[in-house]
Amino acid sequence: MQKDQIKKGLADKGYDFSLLAEVIGKSPSLVSKVVSRKARSALVAHAIAKALGIPVETVFPDIPAYHGVTDPSVDQRAAKRAELKAKLAQD
Repeated sequence: MQKDQIKKGLADKGYDFSLLAEVIGKSPSLVSKVVSRKARSALVAHAIAKALGIPVETVFPDIPAYHGVTDPSVDQRAAKRAELKAKLAQD
């Protein structure tokens, strides 16, 4: 998918690069660069695909490094973030 298609797909679901970046703990600039193929991040690529509800291979058919691998770091990161928030809230 091209940048405009990804951006529109996210917008159709009520998301944008800034919101996605906030949720995964990355910068909006990195999200934009991954979408534009100016940077690589499996975590960002898989988050985009999940947000769109389509396979990462469909979103980034031109980047084989993202294919065939479920990026557990997206879900692990969310779990770790929740764990850390809970620890910090104690006391």
